[in-house]
Amino acid sequence: MTPPIGTDSILMYDGVCNLCNGFVNFVSTHDTDKKVKFGAQQKYMEMLETRGAPTDLSTLILIQGDEYYLYSSAALRTFALMDEPYRSLSAAQVIPEFIRDWVYKLVARNRYWMFGQSEKCRAPSEEFRSRFLGYEKMEDVSTKEFVKKMGSVGSSSLGSTDL
Repeated sequence: MTPPIGTDSILMYDGVCNLCNGFVNFVSTHDTDKKVKFGAQQKYMEMLETRGAPTDLSTLILIQGDEYYLYSSAALRTFALMDEPYRSLSAAQVIPEFIRDWVYKLVARNRYWMFGQSEKCRAPSEEFRSRFLGYEKMEDVSTKEFVKKMGSVGSSSLGSTDL
């Protein structure tokens, strides 16, 4: 479930969803090796379209290398990258995908009602801003190259960062 060493893992999420923002906070706190980077889907629709990924904000999208994962698979593969004991939650992969995804989609359909939504995409705190795609001072060259490769439009999608 974990990607090969050196493969970027980027979790794309609905930036106005409070549940999604909570999950991003949870992952960032319990991923001390900083294996996962984050990006609001609203900001990177073109990149998602280029990859053939959904752009309707119905799912988390975990991009690892040339592959992307949706629904429960995206969440479980994200857990697999986290610290213990949360990594062990990825063992739920043994549950048939159609059951996992049915539960995931039920929660996703009702997430704004259950958890609310924000007026606009979150502005990450200074503490973990560098883990977000498009961070101006991002020093991780492989992530910048990944975003460029996946179809971002020049530096306009990445702020003033030079690629």
